[in-house]
Amino acid sequence: MIKVFESFDYMEAGRIRSLLEANGIETFMKNEFSTGAIGDLPFVEVAPMVFILKERDLPLAERLIAGERS
Repeated sequence: MIKVFESFDYMEAGRIRSLLEANGIETFMKNEFSTGAIGDLPFVEVAPMVFILKERDLPLAERLIAGERS
């Protein structure tokens, strides 16, 4: 797995995950449901992170994310 995106904004991380999956890239989101633990855990440890499962998808994932953020 390769981390391709991280944000403290759960909605933004979800949009990126959806964008990647809509383009045929398998993803995994770490800390998808951890925002409720803010206060009990350091906030940097509960930020949603989007990973891709296959290294060969990395160039496309990076282009899609860059296009979304511009």
